[in-house]
Amino acid sequence: MAELVLREPIFRGKSEGDQLFAIFKVLGSPTPEEYEELSYLVPFDAKMFSEFKSFPGQPLRQYFGYIQDLDNFLDLLSRVFAYVPAKRITAQEALQHPFFSDVKKLSPV
Repeated sequence: MAELVLREPIFRGKSEGDQLFAIFKVLGSPTPEEYEELSYLVPFDAKMFSEFKSFPGQPLRQYFGYIQDLDNFLDLLSRVFAYVPAKRITAQEALQHPFFSDVKKLSPV
C-alpha cells in the first residue's frame, strides 16, 4: 500500500540483512517484547538482536504528507506494519478500516 502511493520502495535493502535494517530505520527497531514474541515464530536466537544498533524510526508522516485522510492512512499502515503477526491487521479488518470509508460509499452494495 505504501509503495503504491509512493511509486517506489519504502524499505530499500540490497540483501536480506540490509532489508531488515532498512525496515528498522523507517519503522524503528522492534521492542524487546516484540523480539521475544518473534523468537517463538522464527528460528533464531533472540539474544543476537541485543547486539544490533537500535533505530528510533522515522515519522511516516514525512513520506505521505499529501494524502487527504492522512491520520487514517497512517493508522492503517501502522497496523499493517506490525512486527508481530498476531498483532497485525488482517485483510478483512483492513478493508473495514475508516481509511476506506469513501470507497464503501461508492460501492453498489
